[in-house]
Amino acid sequence: MSIASPSPSPEPDAPSTGFRADPPSVQRFIDRFFEALAREGVREVVISPGSRSTPLAVAADRRPDLRTRVILDERSAGFFALGLARASQRPVALVCTSGTAAANYLPAIVEAHYSRIPLVVLTADRPPELRDWAAGQTIVQADLYARHCRWSVEVPVPAGGAGPLRYAAQLGSRAAARAAGRPAGVVHLNWPLREPLTPGPDAFPIRDMGAQASHLHFHTSTAESVSRPEDVEELVALARAHARGVICCGPMDMGPGLARSIDAFARASGWPVLADPASCLRQASQEGSDAPGAIHLDLADAFLRSERFRMSMRPDVVVRIGDVPVSKIQRLWIEASAPRHLWWLDEGEHWGDPSHRVTRVVRGGARSLLFEAAGALEDHSASMPAWREGFVRANRVARNVVSRSVGPEAEWFGLSVVARACACLPDGSMLYVSNSMPIRLLDLGLRNRPVPLRVLCNRGANGIDGVTSSALGAAAASGGPALLMTGDLAFLHDLGALAIPRHERIPLTILILDDNGGGIFSNLPIA
Repeated sequence: MSIASPSPSPEPDAPSTGFRADPPSVQRFIDRFFEALAREGVREVVISPGSRSTPLAVAADRRPDLRTRVILDERSAGFFALGLARASQRPVALVCTSGTAAANYLPAIVEAHYSRIPLVVLTADRPPELRDWAAGQTIVQADLYARHCRWSVEVPVPAGGAGPLRYAAQLGSRAAARAAGRPAGVVHLNWPLREPLTPGPDAFPIRDMGAQASHLHFHTSTAESVSRPEDVEELVALARAHARGVICCGPMDMGPGLARSIDAFARASGWPVLADPASCLRQASQEGSDAPGAIHLDLADAFLRSERFRMSMRPDVVVRIGDVPVSKIQRLWIEASAPRHLWWLDEGEHWGDPSHRVTRVVRGGARSLLFEAAGALEDHSASMPAWREGFVRANRVARNVVSRSVGPEAEWFGLSVVARACACLPDGSMLYVSNSMPIRLLDLGLRNRPVPLRVLCNRGANGIDGVTSSALGAAAASGGPALLMTGDLAFLHDLGALAIPRHERIPLTILILDDNGGGIFSNLPIA
């Protein structure tokens, strides 16, 4: 398939306005931009084909260090790029033509913004002389995504000369760095492009760019290796003074370094870990109040439904890591417990505190903070083993109850399917799960494993659109065994995604949980 779909005849803007592009100059400018994107770590470009975006699509496709993927439907393309970026943890570029094509990216951009996924969105546009003159396929695209972007730029009409080329290189470097920064997010560049849109035969050869390449490099500090001494001292003091503590890990694609630091601190403090299904921390642990290892609890949503347990097991300290937990029961328990100390360790700028009870927010450096605190607690002997044992016992009872719900004769068929599917997945698998009922069933059905599954979910805006496209993108980036667990409504919302595998060989198994549309609504109080 062609990466661009130019019109069979020239569009009317060039002859009617007298403005014309110089194709070699335009291509040099855009080539320089994509060279900088690639240098800063972009490896994938998802293209929604169209006429106005031809120079952008051609420039991306000409680069050997960029992989271009063509997806016709913009909505599917946006979520596919989101899945690619989420799984690869690299910024991904999106390219589309002008008009409503750009508007169709909005749902994916909203999710990427709230999930802190790095996307560089390149929307082609009509040039200034055609805006607000009733020209076809022309809408207001400047600042189209408004507050859902980390950075939004109206790119000048590409031109030749040394100055514009330096600007193009810096623009590409800065766009990639802003998208991949902390927090990661969406960068939108709106490109006004004039006719003619196809590069001429004397366009700037890609192989000649090296001699004139800009050498601007951005070094974005991730703050992962930095922690404040006062935070370490305070956390250590809390662990020594309070035995009744818990570590709540919400949705977050935690790397092995952060996971090890959480384990080390949980072991040193004696506080149990309540692991969200999308925290990637559902890993087996030694059970028992005197167990030397960290205790990971995989059924908090089940045992916290006991009012007696909730009333008797109120924490004094809660350390939250990652986004807001999926389990509403867990959130209400923390709120009702009113802990004296509620810490939130986060890498971004979003304020994830809907109950307004957080007493301390630590931005960045969670891994080093937890490792250093664990090291300082080496001589600490966790008191009150009954606290740990209470959680272990409750988790064990809940496991027995859930196990009876997943057998061949189980009434709760959806939970049985989810639990069996998770048990069949080999180590190293990726599981993408839809919001609504699937993620809640997963909360009950995903058991601790020796090697935890990588579980991804669009929890930024908690919507059910674009799930299949997102999973296909993530599967394309991961390359290993991948399962999508989705509901029937979420699947129907994204039927356009089924066209993607026609052009991309992506290993993905789709499991549809059909509850006749919106089974979660039966759990509402009004039902």
